[in-house]
Amino acid sequence: MPRLTASTLLAGGLLLVAGPASAMVKVTNETDSAWSVTFDHGTEENRHEVEPGATAQEACPNGCAVRFRGHDFAAVNGDELSIQAGVWRPVKTN
Repeated sequence: MPRLTASTLLAGGLLLVAGPASAMVKVTNETDSAWSVTFDHGTEENRHEVEPGATAQEACPNGCAVRFRGHDFAAVNGDELSIQAGVWRPVKTN
């Protein structure tokens, strides 16, 4: 029978807490300019500067608002959004 060590339990716990990367809200910048995107979790807001072609992502297990250009978009884990030229709010791509 395999023996569980503290490091094995710790590693397993981190995987459970972090979850798979696909279970996050992702915002990809498809423009030629950097943009600011804010993930609003209600009691906490996290702002990301998203360079052209880059992706910002955060876990939103209870849902969150993704703010772009002053407009909020309701999102939950697994949502994939993109910033596109000429659009005033992120576009859901999945």
